[in-house]
Amino acid sequence: MASIVHWLLPKEEKFFQMLQEQCSNVVDGANEFKNLVNNYNEMDYSRKRDFIKKIKDIEHKGDNLTHKIIGILDKTFVTPIDKEDIHRLAVLLDDVIDLIDSTAERLIIFKIDKIDSYIKDSTDVVLKIVKEIEQGVVGVSKLKNMNQFYINVHTLENKGDDLYRGALSSLFNKKGLVDIIKYKDIYDFLENITDKCEDIANVIESIVVKHA
Repeated sequence: MASIVHWLLPKEEKFFQMLQEQCSNVVDGANEFKNLVNNYNEMDYSRKRDFIKKIKDIEHKGDNLTHKIIGILDKTFVTPIDKEDIHRLAVLLDDVIDLIDSTAERLIIFKIDKIDSYIKDSTDVVLKIVKEIEQGVVGVSKLKNMNQFYINVHTLENKGDDLYRGALSSLFNKKGLVDIIKYKDIYDFLENITDKCEDIANVIESIVVKHA
């Protein structure tokens, strides 16, 4: 009976540890993406493909972690925070690594010849904001004061927006319509990553308000 009760009433570390593992995986993906972008212009096609494969492997790991969290969540009657919040965090974190993977793939699919400063700067913001999200998930498990976390995430998201607007304003300096379409799609994906991270910060803020 004691073992059954323990299963029904899991320690909160179970879900927070799994979410932290998911965050760490997202940071790994963002790191590989930054390395790809920073060295893209000097690499040959084969080396670029190696980076794409690494990121894809990380994305697959993210899928498995998400399925694991949701699977355990479905079998658990009592959770340390609302099940809907755990589910939302898991899905949003999966969305972030999916977007990183999709953006990296587009560099190859679209045969992008040169990474411009907007892509490079936006990728730096992506890495910084996912690291903030990782710290936010660690913090929410302790329900500590998260004000600086919210400020950091929203500041980075605003910076991403500024870069996006700057990229769009200079977009028509590209050589032709095809390049405009390709680069705009990549800019859109990068901006979506920071938006998803802001969504995660909002979920974390809601959790703290409800449980602190």
